[in-house]
Amino acid sequence: ANLPIINVHNQLVRTLSMAQNKGVNLIQVSNMHDLLIMTMLLMLLTVLLAWPRNLVVHGLSTPIIPTHKKLHLLTFDLDDTIFPIGPVVAEANDAMISRLQTFGYTDANSDEIVAASKRIRNELREAGEALTYTDLRKQSIRREIMRLTNFKHHQVDDTVVEDVFDSWLSTRHASADKYLFSDCVDALEKIKLLHPDAIIGAITNGRGNPLFMPSVKDFFHFCVSGEDEGVFPKRKPDKGIYEAALDTFYNLQEESLDSLNWIHVGDDLANDVGAAALTGAKSIWLSAEEEGSEMPSWSTATKEEMERRAKLNETAKKHVSSKISRLNELESAVMHILTMDE
Repeated sequence: ANLPIINVHNQLVRTLSMAQNKGVNLIQVSNMHDLLIMTMLLMLLTVLLAWPRNLVVHGLSTPIIPTHKKLHLLTFDLDDTIFPIGPVVAEANDAMISRLQTFGYTDANSDEIVAASKRIRNELREAGEALTYTDLRKQSIRREIMRLTNFKHHQVDDTVVEDVFDSWLSTRHASADKYLFSDCVDALEKIKLLHPDAIIGAITNGRGNPLFMPSVKDFFHFCVSGEDEGVFPKRKPDKGIYEAALDTFYNLQEESLDSLNWIHVGDDLANDVGAAALTGAKSIWLSAEEEGSEMPSWSTATKEEMERRAKLNETAKKHVSSKISRLNELESAVMHILTMDE
């Protein structure tokens, strides 16, 4: 199908010529000519904007085609990527202590619970065993109750432990929503507008979940956690958690793909950039803080783990496809990757 632009122009010229032969005022003709030309250009612009991309416009030898690859999958880390983890965990821990106090444990102490978590991890490491973060926190709560009451292990009420943990978890979700980075929602809205068919997911080692965060839940299609059955203990930087995310994507994806355009966004070089690259994702590194910042007080990572992480970070740098310092730079980084040559 072609646009008959030349025919329209020729008809206009013939009409003006006839008008001039009949003695129409030349100034009026000139003004009429300008008006008609402007009208024709506006009509042409309207038609071109709505014209199907696979059709050839008259006078052009090639069809109008997109200048970038289509985005199929965009995944996000959560902690320190869409919200700062420090204040979120601090509020969740305060809620945990407050809940313990309502059960009569008035001397409950968050530092004691963190210390218990580290002792439990060391015990498990020596035994060659692994534990989810959920079970680690529940066991730490249990030990705090034992410390405060001199109870034996079998005398701790499991319903109290579950109640206190649920208080911690619900506050974690609420605080994560409250402390979202100020440009997070705008960035997600822009992605949704410009890439309406893209599936958006979250990949996290912990218990954060955007599907329980009112401000962003409508943007996300899924969340895969290192706590999930079928994933644990293959959490970041193991590629197993990313393979689980891919499985979830293909279960949601309706069209058949010859090749997948997948971009992962995260703040951690080893866990996000390097690990995602193992499963074929391009990575956007959100580097908002200086490298080498101190570990938070509640972290249970050992010195050996931190040294190993530093080596993985250095290796992962070669896999950075784009680097941003704020989420309002996300769309530009996405487009940069989608227009890159393979």
